[in-house]
Amino acid sequence: ILVSIQFKPMTIMGDTLKFSLENAKLDKRLIFNIPAGYTCPRAGVCRTFANKDTGEITDNPTGCSDSPNYRCFAAMAEARFPSVRKARWHNQHLIRQVRDTAEDTTKSYIDIANLISKSMDAYPYRDLIRIHESGDFWFEFYMKAWMRVARERSEQKFYAYTKCLDIWYQLHNEIPDNFYLTASYGGQLDHMLIKHPDVYKRIAYVVYTEEEAEKLGLEIDHDDSHCFGDKPFALLVHGSQEAGSEAAQAIAQRRKEGRFTGYGK
Repeated sequence: ILVSIQFKPMTIMGDTLKFSLENAKLDKRLIFNIPAGYTCPRAGVCRTFANKDTGEITDNPTGCSDSPNYRCFAAMAEARFPSVRKARWHNQHLIRQVRDTAEDTTKSYIDIANLISKSMDAYPYRDLIRIHESGDFWFEFYMKAWMRVARERSEQKFYAYTKCLDIWYQLHNEIPDNFYLTASYGGQLDHMLIKHPDVYKRIAYVVYTEEEAEKLGLEIDHDDSHCFGDKPFALLVHGSQEAGSEAAQAIAQRRKEGRFTGYGK
């Protein structure tokens, strides 16, 4: 959800899901994506959509918290690269197809888990699996499916940022030890972070500057390492932002000062 990428997929044809092995920020892991915005039911300040066919961007943020507004970094990658859009919609289509054709809807997560696991086997082994650089857990059985995969692959670490705090809370007693969720602040359910601090220990806050992070007492994460800790952290806004927006101005100022502006190589 929170990174601009250079997508380098291995193409696998047929009825398997598509993963990537690296991007401009992350390496040595499998990365799984579905369409940004369309699969983010609890998105708030970052709600952005790239048209499936044209890539045209639509911004539709909801002011549901005091988080600064910013465009979804993942949606911007879909806008720029047709191959990225195609791969992400391919994944969403296959998952929906498995869900909708299941004989027992309540057990559809088993079939989805089998699809995910079979697809992972087609790629080189990786210790780390990043779920949703783009997209989110758009329905409960889908999160259950990923949890089942993680439980069956205990030697690997699975992690994700999410604004679907309701689904997380519903399933929090079932989460396996190798499945790491980070709450992404700026969604429709931010109030749950205050209500259930024992559940949502890892929280990611997007900030415009290093000084903002320092004022909040947060370390800035540049490689997802904080996703395995037990405390909140910050992410610096980056990527292509709407012209004239505060986010764009913050990035421009950092560029002028020779500071961090993004992960492009």
